[in-house]
Amino acid sequence: MCGRGGHDFSWKQVFDYLDIPGQAPAGHFRRLNVAPSSRRADGVDWTQLPAVITDGDDGRQLVRMVWPLVPGWMKGELPKFSTANCRSEPGEPFSTTVSKKPTFRNAWRRNRRCLVPFSWFYEWDQRTKPKQPWRVFPAEAPMLVMAGLWDETQPVDGPVFRSFTLVTAEPNQLLREIGHHRAPVVLRPEQWSTWLSGSPAEAELLIAPPPDGSLRAQQVTPKVNNPGYQEEDLLQATDSS
Repeated sequence: MCGRGGHDFSWKQVFDYLDIPGQAPAGHFRRLNVAPSSRRADGVDWTQLPAVITDGDDGRQLVRMVWPLVPGWMKGELPKFSTANCRSEPGEPFSTTVSKKPTFRNAWRRNRRCLVPFSWFYEWDQRTKPKQPWRVFPAEAPMLVMAGLWDETQPVDGPVFRSFTLVTAEPNQLLREIGHHRAPVVLRPEQWSTWLSGSPAEAELLIAPPPDGSLRAQQVTPKVNNPGYQEEDLLQATDSS
């Protein structure tokens, strides 16, 4: 977790909810099945998210970033290991955990923290065969705002680009009930500024499971297993959950 999600909101919703200065552009972005970048026979299918939020000189700003994180020393190459998530460890300060992870520790040390809005994310029940997919969405909030880390890399033969990873914590009650062992760190509005610009010690205190009652879930079609599948039935519950 969290390795798959979905977007269904307008630029105006993002600007208004996340209190981003300036005029929101017109338009709506909608992608029902968003997966991190992946390799193909002749290269990489890069996944770029258009609305990752960082702290800028004039307030919060939107930055287009690649998912997953590509550390600077990779020179723009997609890592062969998963960097979609940066996992915290129970009973250990996140600063200690991340210091052992060369992929992510420079982003943390440089206070390169970001907010990543999703409309929902998908999880798979690890206890079932085949694994049953679930769509997890906010109980009340207009979108999920997840805690992320970002880095910058200079490819050998292309422009510099930024990329991000999602920070994960222990599951809350809902995610345990649907058979998953991790959860994204979902931040409340009063926590956003601290995550973006607070001290590492202040930001570290925010790394926790989503509050119980803040999420809802429904079983969805196994067609979501195909990252290229984008049809409307992804939003339909397949049982009475």
